[in-house]
Order: sequence, then C-alpha cells, then structure tokens
Amino acid sequence: MRGTDIRRLVTESASGEHRFVRWWRKENDFLDYDLVDRFLERLSSDEEIGGVELLTMKDMVEEVKRITGERLTIRHGESGDTVEWVHGGKGGGRTEVCFLTPETLLTIYDVETHGNPIG
Repeated sequence: MRGTDIRRLVTESASGEHRFVRWWRKENDFLDYDLVDRFLERLSSDEEIGGVELLTMKDMVEEVKRITGERLTIRHGESGDTVEWVHGGKGGGRTEVCFLTPETLLTIYDVETHGNPIG
C-alpha cells in the first residue's frame, strides 16, 4: 500500500480511542509502533507500507507489558494513572514512576526493545 492509501485508511478508521499505529513494511521484515498523529505527519505519499493496525491505550499497555513482563505496573490514583517501570541501568535496576500517557508507553517500548521493535 502506498502512503496515500495508508493515510486514507488510518484517517477513515481511527476513532478517538485509537492513539497508536502498528505498521510494517511490505517485506514483513520490520514492525514498529508510533502515535497516530506522528505517524501520519512523517508518512510520505509515495512510501510503500505492508500494512497498519490501529491500537488503543489498552492495546499498547498490553504490548508494553508483553515486552517488560512483571517489571511494569499500572497504578490508578485520584490524580491520574501512573506507570511504575523497573528497568536496568548502568548502576543496576531502578524504578521510574510516570504518568500514563501515550508518549510514556512509546518511550518505555523503545527503551525495552533498544529501538529495534520485535514482532
């Protein structure tokens, strides 16, 4: 599919709940995730893409949990939902607590996959 077809598909199919897009190349050798708006912004009309799938926050939380396992916890509080993420660092494991946002989920995913998404 060309970029113009993908843009039309995403624009027509996305609801207010869809915050993410999972996309892959036509060769099926690359899979990545992005925010819907950012994906559309970077998409060129002549770019060839194998396909896309729209995801909600719940879908992306499940994907990030699949990658992080027990090291990711979602906490629901009066001031908003947070993510508690335990990850390795140069000095050993440390815990980060951040508000649950689409950007936070993508950052965690990118760090966990070292920028090389896996299928």
